[in-house]
Amino acid sequence: MPLIDELRRNVFARIRAQTSSSTVATVTIQGSSNVTSATGGTFAIAQDGMERNLEVVETRLTRAQVIEKAKTAGVPQRVQVGPTCGLYALGMVMDSWNEKDPKNPTAIVQDLDLRGKGKQYTREPTTSERILDYAQGEGFTALGEMFTATQLAATARHFGYDATTHLKATLDDLYKVLDAGHPAIVGFDVDYNGNPTNSGGERAHYAVIEGYFDDKGERYLIARHGWGVQKDHIWKASDFDASWKALQTTTFYGTPGDGVIPRQFGLDMTHELPEPSKMSLPDAGNGRAHIFESLGTKIVEVVPKGEQPVGGVR
Repeated sequence: MPLIDELRRNVFARIRAQTSSSTVATVTIQGSSNVTSATGGTFAIAQDGMERNLEVVETRLTRAQVIEKAKTAGVPQRVQVGPTCGLYALGMVMDSWNEKDPKNPTAIVQDLDLRGKGKQYTREPTTSERILDYAQGEGFTALGEMFTATQLAATARHFGYDATTHLKATLDDLYKVLDAGHPAIVGFDVDYNGNPTNSGGERAHYAVIEGYFDDKGERYLIARHGWGVQKDHIWKASDFDASWKALQTTTFYGTPGDGVIPRQFGLDMTHELPEPSKMSLPDAGNGRAHIFESLGTKIVEVVPKGEQPVGGVR
């Protein structure tokens, strides 16, 4: 275009006049005609002949920066050993509070963790008691499974925290917990990549929700759980909402109340195990137990003594 060509000629003439006594170096970069180093700074000639800075300062946060800033309740990773996702989720939260103040207690889940600092735990335990030992001794679990959210909260209280359970929780309840800077332990159905799905409760799993953010009209949650397959999981809030509502039944206990847990596929079980003494899940028939009332749409909020939980019951 004649006007643009004339503009470019004027710009280049001005550059030559300004730099007649200096050395000018021209380098080609993507998106500009040429780059000129001249007295007064380094700049580029854009496609329309105008000057621009050679190094443009990015004003929009990257997605990774948005995620990091949105983690109002971030927790260190713990990778679970065995069917112990709820106990390791609790351990992550304890590590997080201990990281903020070493006076806050933290504990490892089991003796096997001692071989995995930086993986099974990140903070030095403040007690020799193991989380799994306590939960088994109380009759909450056989192998580490925790299908009752209130029992997970009771375990947190035993280790020196104030812990509540939000019953019939909504996403708005979840956001209030996160806005207070409190990690939220939740149950959901997990798919084969570690993300929310709907398996009717058969793939029940625990995660810690660390924060949330909005992007292009969609709300997302930031989560971490015991698989440790990636640093942080980013989920659509709507996908998670469908998933924690999907926690209906499980075959883990077989027929609840018959006193035995059948051998589990994928677990190192050589024989049947006795049911935990405080397992009281209703019978759903056909070798299944109802878990929605004990786990579905529940938030376990764990805070140090002296800090007020946002809500929930003890």
